[in-house]
Amino acid sequence: MRQIDAATRASARHAVIVLRDEDKAAVRAQLRTPLVFSVHEAKGLEYPHVVLMGLVSGQRAAYAEVCEGVTPQDLQRDELDYRRARDKGDKSLELYKFYVNALYVAMTRAVQSLTLVESDTGHPIFGLLGLQAGEVRTGATQVSTKEEWAQEARKLELQGKEEQAQAIRETFLQSKPVPWTPWSRTLIEELAPKALDPANPSSKPRQALFDYALWHGQQRWIERLAATAFLPAKGLVDVGSFCGAGTTIPRNINLPDWDRMEAHTRRTVQAAQQRHLQAYAGRNFKDILRQCDVHGVDHHTPVGATPLMLAARAGNPALVQALLDKGADPERRDEFGHTAWLQAVSRAMQEPGFAATGLAALNDQLAPAVLDVQTAGRLVRIERHQAEYWVLTLMLAGLKTQWSGCVLRSHEPWKYGDGFFADQLHQVLKRLPPHLWSDKRRKRSYVNQVLARGEIESSYRPARQLFARARHGHYLPNPAMQIRQGEGWTPVYDAFGLHWLEAGCGSDEPYMRTPAGVVAQLERGEAQSGAEMPPAGVG
Repeated sequence: MRQIDAATRASARHAVIVLRDEDKAAVRAQLRTPLVFSVHEAKGLEYPHVVLMGLVSGQRAAYAEVCEGVTPQDLQRDELDYRRARDKGDKSLELYKFYVNALYVAMTRAVQSLTLVESDTGHPIFGLLGLQAGEVRTGATQVSTKEEWAQEARKLELQGKEEQAQAIRETFLQSKPVPWTPWSRTLIEELAPKALDPANPSSKPRQALFDYALWHGQQRWIERLAATAFLPAKGLVDVGSFCGAGTTIPRNINLPDWDRMEAHTRRTVQAAQQRHLQAYAGRNFKDILRQCDVHGVDHHTPVGATPLMLAARAGNPALVQALLDKGADPERRDEFGHTAWLQAVSRAMQEPGFAATGLAALNDQLAPAVLDVQTAGRLVRIERHQAEYWVLTLMLAGLKTQWSGCVLRSHEPWKYGDGFFADQLHQVLKRLPPHLWSDKRRKRSYVNQVLARGEIESSYRPARQLFARARHGHYLPNPAMQIRQGEGWTPVYDAFGLHWLEAGCGSDEPYMRTPAGVVAQLERGEAQSGAEMPPAGVG
């Protein structure tokens, strides 16, 4: 047992299998490996080396019944005679089926070596299997690295083996907490009352809220900070409005002043983005990997994103691969529902040129093979080759900044408030390489067709009902849609933080379209009509 414990404890290539879940506790008292499975859990898995612990001895009588009347000579033939009970309702033989199948599944998990540990070594079934008691031969133990254990944990997590994945993390992947306080929705909600209190003399909460707003493109926080006389925020706001490229110009400001302030805003936003991404964009990223060794590969960086998210946003496939090799989780999400892949797509929505370089390079590493959603109470599976896959992905990734004034805009700012439109999506899609977006799709009219056929009321079949029309030519994800998150389903606007978007991109102006306002209109089944014109009285 000491030999077996030493071999299984050190290597991610060894697994231990018991018959039932309740048998695992006794094994863990003897062996320290995190890779302990019941037969049911082991289905679908394979390991080079497998140890079966007490499979037969724990159910001696049942396996004795299985063997009764069977001789070794009965098994020495190419085909075995077997038949079902005459009475199909007779389930009395199901017991034998369970024990025989359990033994078969357990033994066939092993690829190179199989060890049976039994207290009853004289059981008749071992004679039928041609097995004799002997000494353990574990051979030289190959000690697994921390990265190999991390990869094993990730693999098991994807297969739904949460218990073993968590055991690996607790045993081998323990890491030190980060020495900073990462940004998060919880932190900002805690800081906001202090930061927005004009009587509070401390500038630290204001600076944190200001930096958070610039990084995520949430200009409403900056407008509110400007009311506290916080100078960095006041420099980006005039007459109560954020002076960004995505903002409509108020009537009571002259254009030269607005242009000057807008240029200053662009420089400030770009500097904030560059400051946080610079380390993740370079070829030399040893320091980042060393940080992952200390704090865990999925630790939260100061901006609240994981290293994989920042590497994806920086468009650095070499760093992305290095982090994946360390076991980084590509399915982790931030407070806006963004995975590492959606971080990259979000950047492409703000910088369409990034689609040609960053998205193309990261596609094979991070893009999910399918998007699973539920609409009208049924599963809709959208695969990568379908046009809807890319259109819906752009929408989900672009929600965070669709109402933002902190991003560059290629079209008139007032167009964005009612949702996504074909020109906006087309300018990103046309930059994708042909293997991702074929040449026959490279017309704006094709994007319009995809939006129209995916609309809730469309007569197109199959009816996917992915998009809701907010007004003529403007669409958003169907509010009734649910998306798959892990093993469960989440309403789409809950998954992507609609109410948090409202806090960061909403407006007190009655004529401004806000995230929650537009979605509420869609939930009521209303669509705004009329030509695409800016609101009255707005320059």
